[in-house]
Formats: sequence, structure tokens, C-alpha cells
Amino acid sequence: MIHHHLSDEMIMAYAAGSLSAGQSMVVACHLDICPDCARRVAEAEVIGGAMIDDVAPSDLSDGLFEQILLDVEEDQSFPVPQIGRDEAKEGYPEGPVAGENPSMPRILFEMIGGDFGAVRWRTVGPGIKQFLLPVPSSEGEKVRLLKLSPGFVTPDHSHHGSELTLVLKGSFSDETGRYRAGDIQDAEEDRHHQPIADTEEDCICLVCTDAPLEFKGVITRLLQPIIGI
Repeated sequence: MIHHHLSDEMIMAYAAGSLSAGQSMVVACHLDICPDCARRVAEAEVIGGAMIDDVAPSDLSDGLFEQILLDVEEDQSFPVPQIGRDEAKEGYPEGPVAGENPSMPRILFEMIGGDFGAVRWRTVGPGIKQFLLPVPSSEGEKVRLLKLSPGFVTPDHSHHGSELTLVLKGSFSDETGRYRAGDIQDAEEDRHHQPIADTEEDCICLVCTDAPLEFKGVITRLLQPIIGI
């Protein structure tokens, strides 16, 4: 059972398509395994559509459509597509992948080419491994899988930006509570915590950060450029 859900603000932002590519992916993965939040997103979309219908139409200037066509013809250099709410869900209507891990979102399964056994983990320190996901994100944003060994204590840290974490396997605990498979934690810039992998199995999380973490220990700060977290 999922105990930690998306905030109302995150639900509305996702429904409006205003989240970053990395955050959109993490949220889409949570929705794939959380019927409650998926229902709330659907409700937010209905509300948003009703609000648009209530907006009075306005007249467009003469020649606007022709000018748009000219702009498209002049600019043929299209940017790398971002993963938004529609792109993140497109092609994955069947929910999470059944089998070894019921909390494996189909989006993630397709991206890594299998279950967690297919991930090419890179050790970044004793008891912690990571895998960077190829998500076309904004500058400074990174999406990664983190694998914490049983009993691993994350170095004490705070944040320069936001940190959105979805637990996919095992669980961790910090000052705000315990997070199990399917739970999501939205740690804002002022959050100071020290998560601990508190089960006898590995804790695997999908994490999106938009800025480096701020570690408190001297040794950890020195190693931060090497481990890249």
C-alpha cells in the first residue's frame, strides 16, 4: 500500500504540463503504480479543461496564421523533444510490469531494457550505486536510479534545489517518515535529512534533482565531484 502521494501542487503542475522533463518522468512512473494519484490527475485535467472553456474567446490579429507558417518554414532546427506528461505516458497504457517487481513502472522498464537486473550500475561509494538515465532534461537536472545496500546511511545533506524520489524496491526512512515501494518524496530546497535503507533488501529509488546536493561532512564534500551526486 502506498502511503506517500503526490502533493496537490505537483498534481496540478503535471496536469498542466509545467513540470520539467525529469520531474515529469518520475511523476509518470508514480502514476503508473498509484491509482489514487492517477485519479487525481484525471480530475485535475477535467478541472483545467473546464477553466479553459470558461475563458472568453478573443479576436486574433489579421495575418497571424500566415506569420506562424512563415516562422515554421524559417526555423527548421527542432530541439530535442522533452518528456512531458503526454510523452511520458504514451505507449504504456497497461500499468506496471508484472513479475519479479510489481512496482516497476512500464516506462522505466522500457527505458532500461528490462528489470533491475539489466541495469549497468556504477559504484559511487561503499553501499551505494547509481545509473544515470538518458532523459533530455534542462541544465543542471539529472535523473538517476540509486541502489542502496541494506542498512546504508546516506551522508547528512540538504539541497540546493528540489529532489523528487520514487521508491521502487525496499524502503528508506528519514526524519519525515518511512517510504516504501511506490511512495514518493518531494524534498524542497530547505529539506535537511539523512535517509537510511531500513530493510534487509536493497533499496532502489528513481531520483530527479535539479541541483547538486549539499553534504555536511568534509570527506563527502571532497568526493562529491567524483561521485557526481
